[in-house]
Amino acid sequence: MLICATIYRDGTSFAAPGGIKMVAPSSQTSAAKAVSKERTESTAFEAVGGWDRRKMVICASLSQNVVIGSAFGGFGVSLIAMQERFGAGRGIAALGLALAVLTMSLATPLVATLIHRIGLRATMMAGIAMSGLGYVMLALAPNLIVVLVTFFGLIGPGIALAGSLPASLLAGGWYPHARGRAVGIATMPLMVAAVPIIGLALISDYGLTAFYAALASLHLVSLPILLAVRDAPAAGPADGNAAVRVDEPAGAVPILGRGLFWALVLGAGTLNAIGITGVSQIVAVLVERGISAERAAGLVALMGMASIVGAPLGGWLADRLGGPRTLALIACGFSAAWAVIAFVVLPLALTPALVVIGLCGAGVFPAVNLACIDAFGLPRLGKALGLFGVFALPLTFLLPPGAGLLRDQSQNYLPVMAAIVVCCGLIAVMFLSLYARERLVERFVR
Repeated sequence: MLICATIYRDGTSFAAPGGIKMVAPSSQTSAAKAVSKERTESTAFEAVGGWDRRKMVICASLSQNVVIGSAFGGFGVSLIAMQERFGAGRGIAALGLALAVLTMSLATPLVATLIHRIGLRATMMAGIAMSGLGYVMLALAPNLIVVLVTFFGLIGPGIALAGSLPASLLAGGWYPHARGRAVGIATMPLMVAAVPIIGLALISDYGLTAFYAALASLHLVSLPILLAVRDAPAAGPADGNAAVRVDEPAGAVPILGRGLFWALVLGAGTLNAIGITGVSQIVAVLVERGISAERAAGLVALMGMASIVGAPLGGWLADRLGGPRTLALIACGFSAAWAVIAFVVLPLALTPALVVIGLCGAGVFPAVNLACIDAFGLPRLGKALGLFGVFALPLTFLLPPGAGLLRDQSQNYLPVMAAIVVCCGLIAVMFLSLYARERLVERFVR
């Protein structure tokens, strides 16, 4: 007969079959040990200087900005040049970023395990190296097949290993009492704002090869800086290559059995896909609307600057409104902004619309992060985010190139933008309904 028991973290009790709670005789000793451990961890953090802790947030920000800024900030401004260079259609050319998102999502559940085995520093440096090698391959690519294979095999896994998840673990680990703010600062997409401006100038003056070579050089320069990465004292030893000790739950069934998880997959997954579509094709959308390529790049840079504010703003709103209401607000913002781009003729209206898109796109990850913590607990955060990435994969992989194909079939982006407006409105209704249901359950329980 197999008997299952759950040991509480303080070691004082466990739940036996039938719901009987057994109390260990050493409960007072275990409680004293827990207090002693908490004081030890607090002392360990106090022993670390403020600059050393801020340096970890800087390293986290650098890592995720290099890989994410290069991919998501550089793809949009290089899309038309790539299409012209290889003589491909818009939908096929836009497939590159979708393939990177595909492998990034598939690799995300493995990242927490890899961090546990080899540590944050080695994991992040491996991701930077893979992504940098990818841009070397793009600079030398003789055809579009090599480009697509590179996005799939190097750039996507590189983003997973050095992107938002390890960066949030590093920054949040060093600021456990201000985790949301630290993660928001570390994941601010600074390079998403800078890469389009620099990239357009490089492509215009020196060509696509020089642009990809510059991105590869950026990766190379960041590698020695990441040697400073160290695990937080409470998470493990100070050595950055030491394994991070994480409390990992036994299985994923409790997560997959929650309706909230599937609502996040459907709603937030679609919002992520819409954000990727905007980043990868907004320049082409603006050019089609009669905006010059130079001004379009400037507007995209403004959108990137707004996303810098959007990451901490999304975390701040999620702290106060909760994940579902924050995601509903983001969906409303997306819907209104894309409606303005699609149906308002005034060029001046494009600027606030793109600012709203930037704010909303960067706010999705912090809102999903906090929604997962509230629903499943901090120890299950890595697993929940990994499963979210896998099950949201069809949306993030298929919708962006699907938008390009729909544009090719209709010869304009109007049907694409109309679909975004309607979908975001429905997502907002879904998350608001979910919040209302949760409030009703809380009142019933009380």
